[in-house]
Amino acid sequence: MTTGNWWATALCESVSGEKPLAVVCNGEALVLFRNAAGELCALEDRCPHRRVPLALGTVTPKGLQCGYHGWTFNGTTGMCTAIPNLREDERVPSRYGARAYRVAESGGFVHVWLGEDSAGDTPLPALDYQPQGTEFSGAAVVNIAHDEYLAAMLDGPECLLEFGSVRMTDFFFGDPRVEAGRLVVDRGAVWKTQLLPPAFVVDHPLIVRTAVPLASGTIRIDLLDADEAPLVTVCIAASANRRGTTSLCWRGFRHDTRIAAAPLRWRLARGRGHAPFRIHPLIDGAALAALLVAPSRDLLAARAAGVAQLSKAA
Repeated sequence: MTTGNWWATALCESVSGEKPLAVVCNGEALVLFRNAAGELCALEDRCPHRRVPLALGTVTPKGLQCGYHGWTFNGTTGMCTAIPNLREDERVPSRYGARAYRVAESGGFVHVWLGEDSAGDTPLPALDYQPQGTEFSGAAVVNIAHDEYLAAMLDGPECLLEFGSVRMTDFFFGDPRVEAGRLVVDRGAVWKTQLLPPAFVVDHPLIVRTAVPLASGTIRIDLLDADEAPLVTVCIAASANRRGTTSLCWRGFRHDTRIAAAPLRWRLARGRGHAPFRIHPLIDGAALAALLVAPSRDLLAARAAGVAQLSKAA
């Protein structure tokens, strides 16, 4: 890996000082935890001694202790601070350290910097996620490759998530566009109590806006009314896991916007505090295979254009 990016890897509340959390982000196995000072720490999930996953170990006041032979590692530097069979006057060689990663919190997500370059002032992916009121969150590993997940989010997000009482259509409002490092697509949607409008009708009562990152950012999905007032916002952190799967963690919330035409089921769910959306932990292969390749065609072109712009700037 020659270039670096921030990746949202986990929910902040999932990382504690009680038990280490194993994650795979962009194909790299990491272990996350909080040290005795409450600081976030990220290490390669492999003990340099016998390559045992450090996530099987224990968080101690001195750092993360490997569960196999008890080597202990400082969470911020990766330095090995203790080996049980060493005498008190023996020093731990510096080469015994574990790889440490730069880590930061924003928008309720834990971000890890992956790559050789310095993070510098590179903004965190979830900075534009500003929740209001009750949030709904979760995590899963889904049975689809990362690039295919992004493509499906553009071509047919109904295969990956759903909004309560809402049916998404295949009617697109204009061409895909690039905004703030994401490829953005607007499509029409209707309440499930209504018949789907004919393809040539453009006055859909709802809009589903999907915004897919060109690099390592988060996926953003907004449910809007016809005047583009926000109803629901969802932020999904997605990255490549092992064997063609994708790691997901997400947060979302319902806005205060009231809509008179909303069906009774929508209003009841709102009043009872039910989640207004659901992320599918299992992907329907038949539904996915039936998707037409449409806006996702522009994703590779937009990425290539972004790389070209970075090269010129350099």
